[in-house]
Amino acid sequence: MAEISRQAYADMFGPTTGDKVRLADSELWIEVENDLTVYGEEVKFGGGKVIRDGMGQGQMTADDCVDLVLTNALIVDHWGIVKADIGVKNGRSLPLAKPVTRTFSPG
Repeated sequence: MAEISRQAYADMFGPTTGDKVRLADSELWIEVENDLTVYGEEVKFGGGKVIRDGMGQGQMTADDCVDLVLTNALIVDHWGIVKADIGVKNGRSLPLAKPVTRTFSPG
């Protein structure tokens, strides 16, 4: 698998474990403690990006799917600072994981 520099990865997909992030325009910095995304399994959405039909999508029925996915989110909570995808179903967030691709992705 090809690798890219840490800076190029952060520019493209956001911070990962060990990276420090400045909070807004303050002098407060946080460090990503855990990255629940899987290196090499990232997809980019939008015009001209890498995702194609069938990528990053599960083969589930509508009842089994989440309603909304926030990808590559940086979550700051009392239990830690993690990067993960957040799935929302019926107005409630689901446990942190890879909610879009759990049927076929290692994440």
